[in-house]
Amino acid sequence: MLNTAGGSLRVVTGPADAEAMQREAGLDAESARRAADGDLDTAWTACGDHVHPATGKSCEASFLACFHCGNCLVTRDHLPRLLGLMDALAERRLTMSETAWWRRYGPAWAAVRHDILAKFSPAEREHAERVKPTDILLDLVEEPWEQM
Repeated sequence: MLNTAGGSLRVVTGPADAEAMQREAGLDAESARRAADGDLDTAWTACGDHVHPATGKSCEASFLACFHCGNCLVTRDHLPRLLGLMDALAERRLTMSETAWWRRYGPAWAAVRHDILAKFSPAEREHAERVKPTDILLDLVEEPWEQM
């Protein structure tokens, strides 16, 4: 599924400095510096380039779709927010039918669970768990009519 949107997301474990962004994520020097400074951050991850790789146009997709885009960049600095998102998705799962939840949230949940969290060490995940925020972004990124 990831390859349909211009390749797989990029995960940088360990320190998220500009050198690591260039070396591990393949970003140019300026984008790597901006990513390391947090200037490319979105709701839960960072975006290496707001031009959608599959269409060549500025991205208009939901932030939940970021997890399936070749421009998606994840560092350990994003882990606390991602864990907060996972908690919010688990809460939503209790209020919706299983089919509706999988249709709406399943792809993002699976990408975070299998393509992102699995790449970080237990120590990195434990630290992120201790400092994770309560997610408030999920309500903000969804279209109001989708919540009815």
